[in-house]
Amino acid sequence: MATTSMDTAKMTEVSKGFDTASDILKVVSMALEAAIMALKAAAFISFGSTLWMERYLSGIKPKVDQLQKKTGEIEKDIAKAVKNHQAASKAGDSI
Repeated sequence: MATTSMDTAKMTEVSKGFDTASDILKVVSMALEAAIMALKAAAFISFGSTLWMERYLSGIKPKVDQLQKKTGEIEKDIAKAVKNHQAASKAGDSI
């Protein structure tokens, strides 16, 4: 019979780290959105001289959003793996 082991406390910490990263990336995305809107307004006033900065940030924001989504998914996957491992360990101990 095969046995598996997991340091569930460490894996829970890893999961929380990804959750924190996801939260931080969400804030970064919101800050980028605010900067993009400000630059669009400034481009109107400055006759387009700040438009290149807005376009640059508009290119970065989707990548930040995608990374935020992926880190959130990883956090959920690790948390689920820890939960499943603990449930399997309890079930195996009861046999």
